[in-house]
Amino acid sequence: MLPRVAFYGRAAEASDLATAALVVGGQYQQCVSVLPDGAITAVFSDLGTRPDYRRAPANLLLDNEREISRDGGLDDLLTEANRPERRFDFVISTDVHRLSRHRATRTALLRTLAVAGIEFLHAPEIRDSDRLPVMPWRLRSVDYIEVLTQLIRDGGHP
Repeated sequence: MLPRVAFYGRAAEASDLATAALVVGGQYQQCVSVLPDGAITAVFSDLGTRPDYRRAPANLLLDNEREISRDGGLDDLLTEANRPERRFDFVISTDVHRLSRHRATRTALLRTLAVAGIEFLHAPEIRDSDRLPVMPWRLRSVDYIEVLTQLIRDGGHP
């Protein structure tokens, strides 16, 4: 059975929306390259930093000038994650910091996903000596030990 994966991308710099959409499109391609064809079932993205995200364009721009439709932003992803009829069981991004650069916020978001039974995956990229992106070397899963430990401390359960 094919995994059901939601993509989440974010470009922190949102002053130039077209360039930011191209950056997020690159993140999408990075993630797609480590998954089986057809695994991405939903596409979410934001521009800027939380909580002041700017509305992203309706589509992500890929380097071959193709466009991918966007299903919403992080808040939409989290809303769908808590629905029984959600379209995904995994969330993938190029880095866990795409969720947030702030540790407490990132941990809270990972906790929300863990409670919903959703695993967060990331497709890290290696860069050449000129800091240019190179193909990803492997798919990784975020370690939920810290998130689950915090849940237990708080009296909750996954």
